[in-house]
Order: sequence, then C-alpha cells, then structure tokens
Amino acid sequence: MKLHHLLSLTSLALLGACTAPAPERTAMATEPTTPWDAPTLADSVVVFTKDGRRISLERFYDELARADIVFLGETHIDETTHRVELGVFEAMIERRGEVVLGMEMFERDAQGPLDAYLAGRITEEAFLEAANPWSNYRTSYRPLVELARKNSLPVIASNFPRSLRMRIAREGLDALQTLDGDDRRLAPADLFPNTPEYWRRTDNAIRGHIGMMGGPPDPSDPRLDATQTLWDNAMGEAAALAHHEHPGSLVLHVNGGFHCAYWDGTVRQCRLRAPDADIVTVEISPSQIAAWAKPNPIPDADYLVVAQRSAQDVNEGQYTIYAQRPVHYRLHLPEGASDDAPVPLLLWLSDDGLTSKDAMDLWKTRLGDECAIAVFDPPYREILPDQSLGGRWFWIESFNEDSGTIGTAIEGAYGYLLRHFPIDPRRVCLAGEGTGATVAAQAALLTNSMAVRAVALGPRRYAKIKDNPLPLPEDSGPRAARSLDVFVRASDEAWWADELAAYGSIGLVNELHRFTSDPWDLELERENALRRGMELSERAAPTGARGFIEVPGDSVRARLWARERAVAALLEDGRAVALFEEGEAPSATGAERVSLDVDRSKILQGEGLPVCPGPFGGTTVLVVPPGELDAWLGLEEDDPLAKRSRFLRTRVATYPGEDSPADRDLGHVLQALLEKNRKNVLIVPATFHAGESAMRSLVREVEELDDRMTLHWLPGLGGNG
Repeated sequence: MKLHHLLSLTSLALLGACTAPAPERTAMATEPTTPWDAPTLADSVVVFTKDGRRISLERFYDELARADIVFLGETHIDETTHRVELGVFEAMIERRGEVVLGMEMFERDAQGPLDAYLAGRITEEAFLEAANPWSNYRTSYRPLVELARKNSLPVIASNFPRSLRMRIAREGLDALQTLDGDDRRLAPADLFPNTPEYWRRTDNAIRGHIGMMGGPPDPSDPRLDATQTLWDNAMGEAAALAHHEHPGSLVLHVNGGFHCAYWDGTVRQCRLRAPDADIVTVEISPSQIAAWAKPNPIPDADYLVVAQRSAQDVNEGQYTIYAQRPVHYRLHLPEGASDDAPVPLLLWLSDDGLTSKDAMDLWKTRLGDECAIAVFDPPYREILPDQSLGGRWFWIESFNEDSGTIGTAIEGAYGYLLRHFPIDPRRVCLAGEGTGATVAAQAALLTNSMAVRAVALGPRRYAKIKDNPLPLPEDSGPRAARSLDVFVRASDEAWWADELAAYGSIGLVNELHRFTSDPWDLELERENALRRGMELSERAAPTGARGFIEVPGDSVRARLWARERAVAALLEDGRAVALFEEGEAPSATGAERVSLDVDRSKILQGEGLPVCPGPFGGTTVLVVPPGELDAWLGLEEDDPLAKRSRFLRTRVATYPGEDSPADRDLGHVLQALLEKNRKNVLIVPATFHAGESAMRSLVREVEELDDRMTLHWLPGLGGNG
C-alpha cells in the first residue's frame, strides 16, 4: 500500500474514532477458519524426461500410467517430495484404477497390522503401535496409506525386517535356513548381489566413514549380508511379487532415491525377478529454486521431478523451513577494463572472523590495477571476542548445507559477472584462506559450470569434506575445465595428499604445495599463487631491508591489521615483513621491528578516522587514556568528519578511572549524545588494538545504554592509522 493511501486511511480512522462510539471488542478466533494451502503441485515442480525434455505434470502422469511398475525415488524428509508422491498415486488411481502401493517405510513383519488397518479391523492407534512406522509417518506417509484405505487398494510392506537383519549380523546368512512358514516369507526367497557400480557409488557416499568400518571392503566380496543388499533384494522382490500377484494393476513403489538411481539396486533386483515388466523410475530431487532447474547431464532415472524445497519433516529432533538467504559480495573493477580489454577475475573467500570489506582492503592494493576482485561475505555474522564484526562460513553440524549454499552463490555470481562485466572467462581464479579455502576447495570440486583455477591457502576445519561423496562421472556428466592448488603446512600434508589423490581419480587436476618455511616469503607466496591462477605476472621478491611485526594478542582483527602494515611495507618500501606471535620473534635475524603505534597527527587531520556505519551516519567516539585527553581534543574542535557530512561527528572520551574527568567518561559522553537523540555511535580505542580484555571492560561499562542506543565497536585504529 502506498504511503499517501495509508495516511488517508489512518486519518479517516481517527475521524471515525472521534465521532462514533467504540465498537464492542470481540474475542479473536483461536484457529484459522481454513487450513493454509501449499502452492499447487504444478507451480511447485518441474518435470524432465530422460532425454532432457521438459513436460507438463499431466503428461508426466499420462506416461507413468502406461507402465507396469513405477519406482519413486525420494528424499525422505522433504514436504514437496511427499506431495509429488501423493499426486502420482492419485493420478494413477484416476488413470488405472487398480494400483498396488509398495513402501520402503514398512518392514515385512508389519504386513499383518497394515492389512488389518486397511480392512478396518483395527484402529489407527493399534496399527501404528504394531507397525512401528517411521517418525515422520504422520506428515509424510499417512496421506498415501489413507488414500489406499479410502480406495480399498493394497499396500505392500516391502522392507527387510530389522529383527532379522540383527539376527543375520549375529549368525550370518545361515540364519535364513532356519526360518519356515510365515517367518520364511519375511526374507526374499533368493539373494542376488548388487553390481560393482552400485557398491562404488555406495562406498563413495560414505567415503569419510569407511575407515571406521575397518577400511574398504574386498572388491570380490558380494556383500550378500550387507544391509543395502538385504533392503534392495527385499524391496525388489516385493515389487515383482506384487506385479505377478495383481495382474493388470500398476505397482507404485516408494523408496529412497539411492535404491533406484541408475536403474540399479532395488530396480535391478525387481527386473531380475520380473524381466518382462515395463519398469519406469522417477527421481524426485528437491531444489531451492525449482524453476531454475536443469536436467541432469547424465540421466539416472526415466523422469526427473525437481521439487521446490520449502519444508522438511522432523530430522534429528528438528523441523526445517527453507527461506532464501542472501549472500553478499563486493566487486572491484579496474578503471582500464573494457570489452576490448577484459581482465582476469579473483573470486575470494577470506578466513573466518573477517568481512568482505576487510578482504577487499587487503587485496585491492595489491591486485586491483590488474584484475577484477569479487569478495564474498561469510553468511553468518558474529561478534568476535574483541567486539569487532566478523563472519563465519559454516557450522560443523550444517557443513554440507552451508558450503552448498555458498557454492551455489559463487556460481551465481560467476555467471552474473561474466554476463555483465568485461571479464576474461579464461582467467578466473577461485581462492580463499583458512576456512574460506576449505569452502573454495569444496566449490571447485563440486561445480559443473565454473571454469576456474582454484587456490586454497591453508585450509582450516576441513575434516567434514571427506564425509561428502565425490562427484562421480555418472552423476554430473561433462564438467567445465578446472583445477585446484592446495597450500598447506607440513602437519596437514598427509591428509590433503590422500584427499587430492581421490580428486585426481575422478579427473580434477590438482597439486599439493607445502608453504614456505621462511616467514618473510609467506605473503609473497600467497600473492603469487593467486597471480598464477589468473595468469598475471608474478611479483618479484623484495630487495629492501627486512622487518618484522609481533602481533599483539590472539585476535583475527589484530593479525589482519598487522598484515596490512606488512603489505604496505612490501608495496611502498620493497621490504619483506614477517609476522610473529607476541614474544616469539627471533632475536638474531637482522630484521628491524616495525612499529604498530598509531600516527596521531594523521588521525587529527581526519586521515583514516573510522566512520560510524549506518544509512544516516552517526558519531565516532574515540576512547583515549585520561593522560592523553588534551592531545586528542582537537578532533572535536576541528572535527574532520563533520566537515565531510552533516550526518557525521567526532567525540573524544576517556577510559573510566579515577583520573578520568567526569564529563569525559565514556558513559557520560554516550549519555550526552543520547540526550541529543544521537543514538548511532561507533566506539574506538585510540590505539593499534586494545585487546579483548579492554574491550570487554568498555562494553560492560556502558551496557545499560545498549538497549537505547545502537553501539558499534572497533577494537582500535590499526586498520586506519
């Protein structure tokens, strides 16, 4: 609604309130009058045939109805997937009439109570107690069972019983020979092995956990007693028996997607037992944006249904709603870039604790004249112990989801930038440091569309990568040309050597490098790795005198600011400057200590004075020791920020203490700003980096104002002064 319409309605309402008696208040409805409806299925899915043609939902139904047996491969906890299954079941009933529903979700020993419930002989409560359904039965599978019950159609409990699997685990397959009568029908009459290709995909899916199981299985082992084999044989036989025992009916079997991918597993087991049946497979694949979906380059099913991901059933005690999450990035383009002179592109992911602005400041001075730079913000914002704003790429518990989201965002930005800016598509480097390097390596491994040279500088928190399956050739088809260079310290070398060997086995060109042991060469080595990734000339080794910096404390921000000073020395003076932890600099190097003091004269002139963030600006409050107050007061008297904008200003405060003038105490200065309705404030100690303890003390000192003001914090002037 437009603002002037809203104001008009508000005015009328106020006039009415003055001239008419107030209506009696009525109780609000405690429940909606009608349930909330999901978007129509036709608006929630995209359907592709095996040869990549997009077809309508109705045509999809028509073609399925011609089959004898249809396998629906699902993601067990996705709501739209279950709506697709129900839609298919309804359409098959409408078109064929006689349909047999087979379900992985019920084990064979649940057939008795399932039949009794469908026939109306027992209550639903008794049925659920006896049948031991999956935890998401109500939200996911109950609609299917209730539709079968309404139409008097059979439902087959097809999975291998858990109790019998446990017995086989104890006694071996000989346990099957001791079964008779009804118990014998709980297991397939025969067990056929799965294919080597099936086991290759299985082992790849759990590659990070194979070591826990005693290492890779013997390739010659048919694995007849493996749970996957028992499941596939049981479900495949159940579908074949249903086809034989219900001639003329369509058998619709619902199972996890892995069991029927590439017409293998359960589907192959069914075909061995019903070779003349017309079997059709459907992959139902949830996607964040179904409308943008493309068919698989190499199909793994007769039909692909891309389902709009919206909600998930309970999983590990949690439900999930999917909402789009923006991923922000900054872009720098050299002035000389044009369609006639396209430039290379660096796609950069910094380490945890930093923002896109931090990384852009770091790389723009070094590479900005020679290439475009796109720096991504980590999706999770966090306040670090020194109160500076940082970011995090992923949480361990959601590594796959988080890294997948970033990978999709990088691909989207890659496409957008190449469509709209003068960028040379042959010289794109995807790179990162620390946790950003881990995400960059993962994105390079999984991408289908980006032709990039990836560089991972010192990956951190990378263990979860090995839990992910590798993109096998049959999963993805042809991929854009790409490579991966990983730089590690000696302690990480063995892990990455093993991982990169696996990448090489699926065709990803890669190389492992050990970081230089010379701390004076480390910064140059990082930069030249990126330059090689974009085919830029490498920077020559510095020839000036060496220097060193001892980084105070253990802060990501302090290390970044020290690194910026080292880079400035490299670019301005040709000096190599090494970084050391506080107290660890070697004494006999001949290198000169680089001072981290703040240049007060530059700050007093407004050079590098940080500006309070916010759309309408705000006040920067510089916190100084009481003994230095007089030296800093010039900032207020000749305010350089106020000269730049009427929305900006500077104030000087002191650290709380006995020597602090009452009107200059930080709390007093903030209170005075609040009384003038100046609520947006950036608080900055006037030092290189104040340290975590000092920052926590300042926060505690003014925490009572935090509810009424918007307080931003910066732990020092190291990045500006």
